[in-house]
Amino acid sequence: MTTDAITAQSNRQARPGWGGLRAALVAVLVLGLLAVGFMLARPVKVLPRLGAAPSYTLTDPQGRPLGSDDLRGKVVLYDFVYTSCETVCPAMTAQMMQVQQRLEDKRWLGEDVVLVTITFDPERDTPERLLAESRKFGAVEGGWHWLTGELIAIKQLVGGEFGVYFEKVEAENAPHDADHAHEGYDFVHATVFVLVDADGQIRSEYHQMLNLDEVMRDIELVVREKNAPPLAQPVWQAAHAIRAYP
Repeated sequence: MTTDAITAQSNRQARPGWGGLRAALVAVLVLGLLAVGFMLARPVKVLPRLGAAPSYTLTDPQGRPLGSDDLRGKVVLYDFVYTSCETVCPAMTAQMMQVQQRLEDKRWLGEDVVLVTITFDPERDTPERLLAESRKFGAVEGGWHWLTGELIAIKQLVGGEFGVYFEKVEAENAPHDADHAHEGYDFVHATVFVLVDADGQIRSEYHQMLNLDEVMRDIELVVREKNAPPLAQPVWQAAHAIRAYP
């Protein structure tokens, strides 16, 4: 065999076979079609990740510490109220009570999802007072937590880190003697609920009274993502990548 023939045969052997190249092209095409189909059909929907939720340790109605680390692994719906409120707070708490009932119906309460109510009036909302209020609204132990804490910590957590506006103002017909000074104020505040996933990421904020069907849909999306088996996790990551939001 001549030198030229040997070189030609070597070149033919070095080149990838057309069959292998065709298989690679088909694989790329199939993957591309699957990606396009996924983007159009959006078989999985997710809520956006809005950032890390604040870390904290506060006090429950039994005087025990409870913090964000204790709730890791569960989806959390927060609201922010004070028990002396006579305007929107009772309505917010009533909505949390309705969400609690729906979660119980799905058997998610305490297992997959918990509710957390944080007061921004710790001067009056002692653990004892929160215990009475939580019982009045039928809070399920382990499923709906009511929390208070030191005044400075509450201001930083609620106003600073969660970004919930509240401002202390003088109450109408407020007593002016020192013995009743604690009764002489009220609050102007925003109506805010915050949904946090099992990894401590904020997934939705509601700056008005809840649409119960909407919030239950959002909770279900986050619970489904939390409970997805490991082999299905790439599907949820793909849904985040294409922003498959409801």
